Amino acid sequence: MSLAITALGGTALAACSSGSGSSSSSSNVTLNMWGFAELSKTLVKQYEQAHPGIKIQTKISDYDASHQTLLTALASGKGPDIAQIAIDYMGEFVDHASVFTDLRKFGAAALKSEYLAWRWNGGVASDGSIVGIPTDVGGMAIAYRTDLFKKAGLPTDPAAVGALWPTWEDYVATGKKYVAATGKKFIDSGKAVFRAESNQGDLKYVDAAGKPVYATNPQIRKSWEDGVAAIDAGLSANVATYTPQWDAAVAKGTVATLIVPAWMLTQVEQQAPGTKGKWNIAVLPGKVGNDGGSFLAIPKNAPHAQQAYDFIKWLEAPAQQLALFKESNTFPTIPALYTDPAVTRFTSPFFSNAPVGKIYIASVQGMKPHPVGPQDRIVENQFENGLGRVDQGSQSGAKSWSQVMSDVKRELQG
Repeated sequence: MSLAITALGGTALAACSSGSGSSSSSSNVTLNMWGFAELSKTLVKQYEQAHPGIKIQTKISDYDASHQTLLTALASGKGPDIAQIAIDYMGEFVDHASVFTDLRKFGAAALKSEYLAWRWNGGVASDGSIVGIPTDVGGMAIAYRTDLFKKAGLPTDPAAVGALWPTWEDYVATGKKYVAATGKKFIDSGKAVFRAESNQGDLKYVDAAGKPVYATNPQIRKSWEDGVAAIDAGLSANVATYTPQWDAAVAKGTVATLIVPAWMLTQVEQQAPGTKGKWNIAVLPGKVGNDGGSFLAIPKNAPHAQQAYDFIKWLEAPAQQLALFKESNTFPTIPALYTDPAVTRFTSPFFSNAPVGKIYIASVQGMKPHPVGPQDRIVENQFENGLGRVDQGSQSGAKSWSQVMSDVKRELQG
């Protein structure tokens, strides 16, 4: 899906910045949040019980659609009390910080030291205004089916499995051995390899000055080549996440490995309950990386800005981030929790009692974040579309790369 983000440009978005958000004095306040992932019902209920008169309502849409809806609303001077914005899109929204409430007015600057610096900085505009508070961080690992690995003659101990793939080339080579031994697929899609590997570098689609580097960044080219190599070797089942086909593939053992950001663990549990105890978790090739995470922001003319901030501050405080991690594997953005025994000793019975806490701590602590540009998601969509064509067999990797270059240029020119 190619989003017409650029069509909303600076002029349209700036038009709604003249409004001023105000905090209602009413004792009965409904805070509306728009986003792509539901808030914890347990935590919402807890907050509402502790704050009589406050109600939290959510409007949840598909990932890309939720951001497009928000952009459209902001351009017309409308919007929710709270906006959930994915890290992929934050560059676009930070670029138009004037349409959001600068959270410094509520004292948010004092919270900075509590969070991972690179996650916090992703929500800060060039003028220093704080657009959003970071929620979770999407450290990555590899989930694998121990029963399927055993049938293929591969090791099943997490340390031994992780030693199979210190690099992405080794990951693909292991997949070839698996496919040769079983005739089954090793990964869900080639673009999953591309997305994970491309998120491990200190540059992705733009440099620190905002200059596009997607065509020349060697990390992007190598990530593409490794994704194509996995497809060409017959490793991919060509199923996209958040689809019924992916759910079925995970439940039926169609794929032997998944590249799992922390937040995806719960999705695997929900969609494949019958596979409990058949999975384990090993380190990612390259060991560190991040995929996902979001921010909570308050539009400029939100009707209940103060109450919205009070809720966000509470929801993203250490105690609630820890509770959410225990509830749904949503990994905290607060480093102080990385030494908390509740995190370091946390294991997952579903994933063979894997030390989930330690694995994801290691994944995010060594991160070198890449700059996120205002049009990164547009660029990402074209690369994913291109690998989709290779996965479908309609284009070779070389021809699809050429088309991606043309498609990105066209989309960015709008």
